[in-house]
Amino acid sequence: MDLFHKRLTRRNFVHLTAAVSMTAALAACAEDDDTDDVDVEPADDTDDEPAVDPDDDTEDEPDDAEPADDDEPDDVPDVEGVQFTYGEGGEYTDFNPWSFSATNNHIYNQIFTRLVYRDGSGEVQEDIAESWELADDAMSLTFQLRQDVYWHDGEQCTAEDFVTMFGYTQDDELNEQPPVATLRRLIEPVEDVEATDEFTLEVSFSEPTPYAMDFFDFWFAIRIDDPDDVTFVSTLPVGTGPFVAEEWRPGEFLRLSAFEDFYREGEPGVDALVVRRFEAAETVVPNLRAEALDGAFVTQLGELEPLEDDDEHWIEISETGGVIYNIIVNTNIPPFDQPEARRALSYTLNRREMVDAAFFGVGSPITSPFYHPESLGYVEDLVLAHEFDLDRARELFEEAGVTDLSEIEMTINVTPNWPQMELYSLMWQQDLAELGITLNVNEVETALFYDIGGDPDLLGNELHPWLNGRTTLDPALFFATQIQYRGGESNTYGYRNEELEDLVAEGAVEPDEDRRREIYQRANEITVESCHMLQLVTNPRIWAFSNAVSDISIDFIGNLQLRRASLNDS
Repeated sequence: MDLFHKRLTRRNFVHLTAAVSMTAALAACAEDDDTDDVDVEPADDTDDEPAVDPDDDTEDEPDDAEPADDDEPDDVPDVEGVQFTYGEGGEYTDFNPWSFSATNNHIYNQIFTRLVYRDGSGEVQEDIAESWELADDAMSLTFQLRQDVYWHDGEQCTAEDFVTMFGYTQDDELNEQPPVATLRRLIEPVEDVEATDEFTLEVSFSEPTPYAMDFFDFWFAIRIDDPDDVTFVSTLPVGTGPFVAEEWRPGEFLRLSAFEDFYREGEPGVDALVVRRFEAAETVVPNLRAEALDGAFVTQLGELEPLEDDDEHWIEISETGGVIYNIIVNTNIPPFDQPEARRALSYTLNRREMVDAAFFGVGSPITSPFYHPESLGYVEDLVLAHEFDLDRARELFEEAGVTDLSEIEMTINVTPNWPQMELYSLMWQQDLAELGITLNVNEVETALFYDIGGDPDLLGNELHPWLNGRTTLDPALFFATQIQYRGGESNTYGYRNEELEDLVAEGAVEPDEDRRREIYQRANEITVESCHMLQLVTNPRIWAFSNAVSDISIDFIGNLQLRRASLNDS
């Protein structure tokens, strides 16, 4: 089993459930705090929103939750053969895999495939492409495609289809649609895509791009047959994946059938896949335990507890998505315009206890975004460089010229969509109080939460909790898409660091891997010591499955893959 995954068994639950009583106590303390609940209109999503869907219901599950009657689908059609039934909270908002939406991403690998992709251990795997070669100067990448790949409507998939896809990203009108614009940003160095013959594809870059293989984790093969339906919600999508989308009943289910002409022999492993969507997320696990589901995505850590004495299911925990909880620091407000004061804050965070109490023991405490050894930016001593140390924090505040800590008053605004944020903020509030520092913890509605996170000055707040992803990908792609970590004009929050920007620019085009490692390790050092972003804990994705289920996998960007899944008691 690779470093990104672990299977949780009954014995592992002892550690998880030991934290429940502390969490409950902290939640009770929250009721005594004054909070500002502000009613606002929904805000537009920002490019760097948390990697968890804001519409997901993340309230703690009732201890005796039962499958809800109103969550039973009215009429799921019977199918011949073996059917895999999977459940999630929330509803589909689009089916275009270029959207990379947390509400929808677990359907992507079922309907669509890619030229290549990386598995859970980070190894590149062939898919539509059977071979590939990056030029020595990293200025081009050539793919040789399989000749037995077909779209769900029977059309053969050729190199020219990828030329068409690249054309979508160059079309001004289509780029007004978020899915196309999102992929365009991810593949920005791509200058041209050419079909040199029917099954040979050449991708050329505007500059040396040694991390080019990372693009293709996101470049799913799609067809936009209707420019007015880029999200594929009016007409279900045509893909090249193991399952064909047959029927969608909003609020109830999506039904898919096995694609008979799928190009991998023996796949998919089941005849049909039904994805049930639950309005109340807290009813997903009870439905799994009631055998109405074969597998489910677990969005609430509290949902693990009911499985403690359940020998009929197993749990998969994956960190391949590279998502982390962190805190944006407003570097425009004194004393946090000084790195010593920001570093002092980092030492006041008791990350280890936060993992146990606020995250039920799931995840790892971190001070570096590059926490995994496979990352080019990884430095072991930086993973948890700032252990909880109030005395060291006091020294750093003095270095920043702050002698009376009681003068520091900060506000952090949390949303009930991520109850972990409030829990760790309340713990932090208590520890800061020992230094005489005041931390106000306010609960706000989701729209205001996003407004704060999208404002260059955090609407005047000193801090804002957030989530960022892609930390396990090549650092070039991480810095290109996670702009809060940058040190130049692209960082809308005003943090500036010329050396960091120079390193990011140099690393993106440097072909020598050893030199790239040196560059990104130095960038990691700057990130950890500048503390313009405070890393807290990794945020793994969690699934639960019946013991009858086998051969599921999670790819390197954290998406579920069911094409080899089987039900062994069928």
